[in-house]
Amino acid sequence: MSLEVLESWRTLLGELGELGGALCHAIAADDVLGAIAAMMQLRRTRAALARVEAPVRLRGESAELIAMAEVTSLTVDARAAEGAMQRWVERALPGDARLLASPMGTAVLADAILPVVWDFEADVVVLVGAGLEPVAELLGALGQRRIVVVDGAAPPPGDALAVASNDEAALAVRTMVPVPPTRMAVRAALGTDRAAVDELVEKLRAALGDLRIHRNTVRAFSRTWVEQGIANLPSVARWPSIATIGDRFAGTPMIIVAPGPSLAGNIDQLRAAKGRAIITVFSHSLKPVIAAGIVPDLIITVDPQDVRYHFAGCDLSRSCLVNAATAHPTLFELPAQRFLTLSANCAIDDWIFDGLGESAVVPGGGSVATSALSLGLAWGCDPIVVLGLDLSFTGGAYYVSTSSDGDARAEVDANGLMRVKGWSAGALAMKAAGGPAAAAERAVELPGWYGGTVPSSFIFSMFHRWFVDRLRGVAEAGGPTVFNCTEGGAFIPGMDHRPFAEVLARLDREIDVAGELDAAAMAIDGDRFNRLIDHLTGFLRGVRRSRRLARVARRLIERGNTGPRLAAVERGLAATLAPLSFVSLLAQRELDRAHDIARHDGAEADYLAASASLFDTLNDVIDHIEPVLRVALQRLGARRSHGRAA
Repeated sequence: MSLEVLESWRTLLGELGELGGALCHAIAADDVLGAIAAMMQLRRTRAALARVEAPVRLRGESAELIAMAEVTSLTVDARAAEGAMQRWVERALPGDARLLASPMGTAVLADAILPVVWDFEADVVVLVGAGLEPVAELLGALGQRRIVVVDGAAPPPGDALAVASNDEAALAVRTMVPVPPTRMAVRAALGTDRAAVDELVEKLRAALGDLRIHRNTVRAFSRTWVEQGIANLPSVARWPSIATIGDRFAGTPMIIVAPGPSLAGNIDQLRAAKGRAIITVFSHSLKPVIAAGIVPDLIITVDPQDVRYHFAGCDLSRSCLVNAATAHPTLFELPAQRFLTLSANCAIDDWIFDGLGESAVVPGGGSVATSALSLGLAWGCDPIVVLGLDLSFTGGAYYVSTSSDGDARAEVDANGLMRVKGWSAGALAMKAAGGPAAAAERAVELPGWYGGTVPSSFIFSMFHRWFVDRLRGVAEAGGPTVFNCTEGGAFIPGMDHRPFAEVLARLDREIDVAGELDAAAMAIDGDRFNRLIDHLTGFLRGVRRSRRLARVARRLIERGNTGPRLAAVERGLAATLAPLSFVSLLAQRELDRAHDIARHDGAEADYLAASASLFDTLNDVIDHIEPVLRVALQRLGARRSHGRAA
């Protein structure tokens, strides 16, 4: 443990103690506003402290020992501060109606909503019903970034997000990536149906559980992702990941081509960009680009479904397919010139690249467009240009007419719900093979590229919000310029909106994308198969040990032996599962439930029942995954031997 970590602890504990003293002084002086101000700063400091690694494994150096002694001393004051915080939040308060009648009362209510540990940037406040708008406004002024207002009477203030139902609120929370909230604070207005609020809280808890694996479709695809990721291991070993590119494309323009209807208006100009930018398309925008006589450099696919119908009839011989490690395995069999791999689904496929010692993560916001932007940013491309990113369906068109689903139409009914109809036979066959069905969405409006507003859907508005949030961070970091040359659809704050012809005239440097990709492939070492085999062998051992321990724990519960021995087995199981992230994620709901009961001092019977359910789920998951891992290990060994023989 470095001295820097101890210094962080010392600084934060010192701040916590000082702020705790300020809180106690304000309480003693009956200074409510002073106490609230101290509480807000205490929450920030306490959240920062929670993010710092615990100071352990000291080397014994004198500076470390001195710092540790100071940390120990400061901990006493910090604990006193936390005690004062807890007493403050537990004090009796007047009813909400009385509090909302004055600015001071509104401040008191805003303070009372938040727990003692709170991250104003990441955590989410959810306000239900009409009348809480002043609370939203005050929290926003205090720096609360994520506020969701459910069924409010008026448009919410600032950047707060308005939703119309519990399902939309849960969806909004699920799309809060790549930095998901850890905590939520929910407050309902007076007169709100209690049952509906309870239902909302359960949906939000489920959403936060799903966010631990950073994707809002994990419940439908988690096992598919794991199985396909394991099946793709030989391809991951054979081909370079996006991490191997390094800084080869730093400062190189990237053009991202999405399949929105507006693409028809400027796609012909794209030919002039060949050799002057990295032309990047999605599987869904491939056919329009090919139809225009343009050879894309990169074709990105992060969807775990079998999207081969997107590639039908397309010449891939001069393009590079960029596939998520958990993409459908048949995509690695397509006749492309070369492949790159990436981690698009975070913890569910990060573990694959951990075995190679590579960071190939591309954080997305639930769509391939967000993943593509993240890829361009990760490579340091500059500028990044987007085409066809409508996030809208003006006139009902959902995609550009030359795409695989060019006949798809968005239809809005009398209740304001949007449904997409007219899917292609390929899309219908893909949906029939598995995966979530397309649901009706609330129709909304977004600001238009040319001014005014354009028709959109709730999920499009979530992607829009992701772009705005991500680009705000890019601007703060002094990142590259992102041009929106869609020339239609939605206006996206943070992007520079210009006609494509104007931006195209600026791209005057010749680049050799294929040559750089080949050089990256040549640079990878020849030991990737061995590293993945060692990695997978360790996983297989861990999976088998986890199954044994889960079965032992289950038997102990059945026999009523719930004392120290069960606790020891649970500790051993937790330690064994720690590196097996994907196994834990497949049982995430059961893990959350057991941990939640333990945190809230639930009855022992409830905890044991939750633990038994967790162990049963772990056994089911491992019984399913273990043979898949075993077969993958055999295939990796066979591919390695084949490569040596060749």
